[in-house]
Amino acid sequence: MWRRVASLSSFLSSYSTSFVAQTASRLNTWESLTTRIAQQANGFIAPKEKTPFITFVLGGPGSGKGTQCIKIVETFGFTHLSAGDLLRREIDSNSADGAMILNKIKEGKIVPSQLTVKLIQKGMESSDNDKFLIDGFPRTEENRVSFEQIIGIEPNVVLFFDCPEEEMVKRLLNRNQGRVDDNLETIKTRLKVFEALSLPVINYYSQRGKLYTIRARGTEDEIFEQVRPIFTAFEACHVSTMILSIHLLSPKMVALLQARPHTIPWILHFHCSSKSKKNRNQKQLQRRQFQHHKKPALPFPRSSPTPLVIRHKPLIQTKVDALDSVVKDLEASVKNGMVIDSEIYSSLLETCYQLKSIDHGIAIHSLVPPNLLRKSTGISSKLLRLYAASGRMESAHQVFDEMSRRNESAFPWNSLISGYAELGQYEDALALYFQMEEEGVEPDRFTFPRVLKACAGIGLIHVGQAVHRDVVRKGFGNDGYVLNALVDMYSKCGDIVKARQVFDNIACKDTISWNSMLTGYIRHGLSVEALQVFRGMIQEGFDPDPVAISTILSSFWSLKIAAQIHGWVLRRGIEWNTSVVNALIAVYSSLGKLGGASWLFHRMPERDVVSWNSIISGHGKHPEALLYFEQMMKSGTSPDSITFVAILSACAHLGSVKDGERLFRLMRNKYMIDPRMEHYACMINLYGRAGLIDEAFNFIVERMEIEAGPTVWGALLYACSIHGNIEIGEIAGQKLFELEPDNRHNFELLMKIHTNAGRWEDVERVRQMMVDRGL
Repeated sequence: MWRRVASLSSFLSSYSTSFVAQTASRLNTWESLTTRIAQQANGFIAPKEKTPFITFVLGGPGSGKGTQCIKIVETFGFTHLSAGDLLRREIDSNSADGAMILNKIKEGKIVPSQLTVKLIQKGMESSDNDKFLIDGFPRTEENRVSFEQIIGIEPNVVLFFDCPEEEMVKRLLNRNQGRVDDNLETIKTRLKVFEALSLPVINYYSQRGKLYTIRARGTEDEIFEQVRPIFTAFEACHVSTMILSIHLLSPKMVALLQARPHTIPWILHFHCSSKSKKNRNQKQLQRRQFQHHKKPALPFPRSSPTPLVIRHKPLIQTKVDALDSVVKDLEASVKNGMVIDSEIYSSLLETCYQLKSIDHGIAIHSLVPPNLLRKSTGISSKLLRLYAASGRMESAHQVFDEMSRRNESAFPWNSLISGYAELGQYEDALALYFQMEEEGVEPDRFTFPRVLKACAGIGLIHVGQAVHRDVVRKGFGNDGYVLNALVDMYSKCGDIVKARQVFDNIACKDTISWNSMLTGYIRHGLSVEALQVFRGMIQEGFDPDPVAISTILSSFWSLKIAAQIHGWVLRRGIEWNTSVVNALIAVYSSLGKLGGASWLFHRMPERDVVSWNSIISGHGKHPEALLYFEQMMKSGTSPDSITFVAILSACAHLGSVKDGERLFRLMRNKYMIDPRMEHYACMINLYGRAGLIDEAFNFIVERMEIEAGPTVWGALLYACSIHGNIEIGEIAGQKLFELEPDNRHNFELLMKIHTNAGRWEDVERVRQMMVDRGL
């Protein structure tokens, strides 16, 4: 059983917020529970049989992990065991071990791992708690192996506070968090030692699926917001874990469970983590009762046994498979008359949201009794959020309308507003916000960014300003999350100056702040200011995201700037991010550096359709474009409409009429892409450059399924100017004069055609038309 639990845990604990991750991390506890059931059948339960929930906390000196440990202990009720504190206490006790520890430290040697682990074990055994936060351990592979050998289990969670070296140095030097003899050199030496010793441990737990990396920058609260969801997920619902764990039990154990169904709720109650002293005392009382072979005092009336439907299946392979299995068992159990606790529904709906599994959410919705759904704000709120996030706004609004206590919290309102904003229904999102205000529901820090997104989408700056005033009145004027949304709103609504004012007032800027300001400047065509923000962002130690890097590259057709950004990307180790490489290929191609573009393309570990489009467009005047297109089809990547614009344009430049006609048919017949104006313009350009003016004109008249626009007639007029076709050129010119009456270039092309033919009266006629139109 233990081996099966361990093998599943490494696979299923990849994502802390998913139901399967919760399950895998609780399987060790379930092992203990099943052992206790067997012991109870014999009239005995050992007091120390439960499996502890263990969290390791790792991070270099100055990473801020100590402060976060305090927050975790206060919020989630852990017992805090610091390896350093345990060693210092042992030294202060004047014991033989303490003297040996002191001598090792004086000699600059590492304390033996077995001794440190035994001190941790002693701390665990002396605590009534079953949740332990072990700080600053294990630092080495030897520490890790010793812990698992002596304690006998692996940790459930490993937190690694990842902090840039310059930030840790700054904290230690400026915030009095280091040692008395700290200076720049000693601190850097300590950091190097930490990295060398701890990296193997970090890599090990990462491969085991237990590592959660916390970006240790920003305020304490901002860092804790990364930590909170991890433990919230593990605390979510033990009952759901039990349902999934039943798949791992032997037939004998299943029979025992069915024979004693009333014992399951007590065991779950016994193992629920508690923050209150009252619950801890209750646990101790129950433990003493069973030691004296007495039945537990149940905190609820004893119910008649209801058979739990159990199927034996092979080990679950994916998170969605696990969820599907649990939902099917739940359906069968409800059908057999079992009353399901509301926490199970709530936990499963949370899982559906995390896995974006709307079908399972609908199935669970059908199982929830209507009275329970109306009464339980938690279930209805999570169901509403799932529907809204999936774009099913009608179902979401129906749940919202039936909620009896929807005004207790901003959560359901936020979910609806977000759903409408994501679908582009900005007016509905704003209407909900004002309805929320009328009904006296207090907005929170998550309300305003959603509303501001709607303001940005609809471009109503006066509404955005009104929401900004609400932000200040409600006390969120200094909230970085809200201020980032204000920067984005003002820049999208056209007030880039106000956006910059808000940006400058953000006390603790994060990556989103910088990226919002950067894209705002680019959107307004302020390239110099955008480049300044980009450089300032890097100087402040923030990494532009791939979208920002791609955007800045596309805004500067400068080889010098492209090379500088490319060098920075290489130093940061993100040179093979797909969107970044795509942008670099486009820049190098546009600057005529096809060798560099091809070099990057051929070394990409993964390519998407944009990658192929970029390299084909870059070789638009070279035969390699056709070769790249053939490779694209062989690779299994389906071309899109942009691909065909690029390849048809290449055929036109190469004079490959037959290839162009073949590819145009391929686009329609195989890939089912309806031609757009750009595709038709490419075909006219293809025929026109080859001198096939009549074929081009007939293509417009007979084969186009939409009304020809300026790009199509313009391509035809240009072809006529090259090949001297006066008759069709006159037709194309007249069409263009109607579609683009102020485009001087069209008149000049028609004048060129008449000039080359010596038709001076027609030249004068066209010139007079230009004069009449003020051109």
